[in-house]
Amino acid sequence: MAATLTRCAHLLLQVDTGRAAEVARYLSALPEIAEACVTSGPYDVIAVVDLSRHELSSALAHARRAPGLAGVRVCRPA
Repeated sequence: MAATLTRCAHLLLQVDTGRAAEVARYLSALPEIAEACVTSGPYDVIAVVDLSRHELSSALAHARRAPGLAGVRVCRPA
């Protein structure tokens, strides 16, 4: 059985202390975001953008408006 590959990008977000759940909820409500998860480690929230349906630039522009956002990095597909 062959695996189906989805073209996606990951947004790695650092947010102000205590605001990770709020940012994850904000991102989850955006149509460009397939999934947003609160994590531990150097990034507080990781979000997945489905590139087969949405443009990365649009998702990134919306993500940069997240409340309490301190920084964002993008992992694009190779």
